[in-house]
Amino acid sequence: MIEIKNLVKNYDNTSIKYSDYKIEKGDFVSIIGPSGSGKSTLIDLIVNFITYSSGNIYIFDKEISQYRRKEKNILMKRLGIMSSNSLLLSDLSVIENIKLPQLIHKNQIDESHMIYLINKLNIENLLLKYPMSLSTGQRQRVLLARAMILKPDILIADEPTSNLDSENTNNLIKCLVNLNDELKTTIIVATHDKVVSNASKRIFQLR
Repeated sequence: MIEIKNLVKNYDNTSIKYSDYKIEKGDFVSIIGPSGSGKSTLIDLIVNFITYSSGNIYIFDKEISQYRRKEKNILMKRLGIMSSNSLLLSDLSVIENIKLPQLIHKNQIDESHMIYLINKLNIENLLLKYPMSLSTGQRQRVLLARAMILKPDILIADEPTSNLDSENTNNLIKCLVNLNDELKTTIIVATHDKVVSNASKRIFQLR
């Protein structure tokens, strides 16, 4: 589903070079490494938030630079993203935030799938609340529901358990494992959390 070859990202005074990786359908991969090793950068490169200096990233057997604008919109529907930039809109309720991708991509939401996510993530009692009233753990679960609402083939998450206590961390990981096992969603997580990496099927170590 995703293949990375000879990938390099240059900055003013340094460059990050990545090993070759291949991620298959149904994988649950943790990307680990010390601060500055390029975990978040790799996530941003995959979802095309930033451009790379050389090498290739293939998603669904096509190099991402070859996707045209309309094709990229279709591609983004197939990716669920929880990046460091992911935020809930403060003037929308939880349920409105979850449904936001429907408005952006003009997709009809599968109501049964939405109910499945709401139940799995244990957010039934949060739907009419607003983001300011949520705890950090609750926000992360709502962000995960929003990332999964269009039934993406791949979920890409950057440090999803950051700032969570152990209980909320375990709850979120349980949700990720369920999505991977039950929906066969391919999951890629950049993390420094050993609890997350221990729950994954494979680990990519950056240095």
